[in-house]
Amino acid sequence: MRTHDLTTVRNLGILAHVDAGKTTVTERILHTTGATHKTGEVHDGTTVTDFDPQERDRGITIFSAAVSCAWAGHRLTLIDTPGHVDFTAEVERALRVLDGAIAVFDAVAGVEPQSETVWRQADRHGVPRIAFVNKLDRAGADLDAAVASIRARLHPAPLVVQLPIGREDGFTGVVDLVRLPVDAPAEARRCRRVLEEAVSELHPLALEEFCATGTVSAGTLEKALRELTLSGDGLVVLCGAAYRDRGIEPLLDAVVAYLPSPADVPPVRADRPADPARRWPRWCSRSSRRPRDG
Repeated sequence: MRTHDLTTVRNLGILAHVDAGKTTVTERILHTTGATHKTGEVHDGTTVTDFDPQERDRGITIFSAAVSCAWAGHRLTLIDTPGHVDFTAEVERALRVLDGAIAVFDAVAGVEPQSETVWRQADRHGVPRIAFVNKLDRAGADLDAAVASIRARLHPAPLVVQLPIGREDGFTGVVDLVRLPVDAPAEARRCRRVLEEAVSELHPLALEEFCATGTVSAGTLEKALRELTLSGDGLVVLCGAAYRDRGIEPLLDAVVAYLPSPADVPPVRADRPADPARRWPRWCSRSSRRPRDG
């Protein structure tokens, strides 16, 4: 990867309600990409991003922390943000520098109060997101119910791109619906059809192909999903169980495929009108107030 090629850079945050698994997702990403050789655990106080003694004692994230890793020729910078309501201001600061984000949801609880708070914050800052429904290995986990709560409470257009293999304790992995083999099981083909129809309703290129051929190719789906993510007109939904390392590699592939690079994000303007009545601080010398030559 060339360091000056901004298209191969992803600056993203991990957003969620407390205990949805943000830090565990971050730790598994670092381990999967080879950035760490041993997986840190929240309950052991050995995570990379929860470095402060208070965080390790309480088992929660208090301060945002940035870490870097590489995946598929791309440089990823991850910011693990707090999920507790008391540290909402810390999330707000992080969102100002993010190009994209992964919103993590508990597969049992679905959308929780702080999930809504961080979602609205991301809306205000125009941060494109993908969703990761975590903890599918828990008793009572239900991907469909979690997606329904996302649709009802956050009001995006969820586009589910994976089918879970097994339920609760029997959850073993996911099926990629975008690049689905021809000989896939009937349930996977049905879900692929639902995805094609949902994307076609939102994206003109996908609609044109769907009407002409009766299906949408993997390449067109990927292009449409990326553009819908960047515009905010659709929300790509993935699933897994981070603690068991289920669904982390597909999540990384989705980060590269769908979230924006710095080249995709418009520059931030910080205009401040001149104030002739502005008073300079006493410690500021007259010479330092003059504009420099050149």
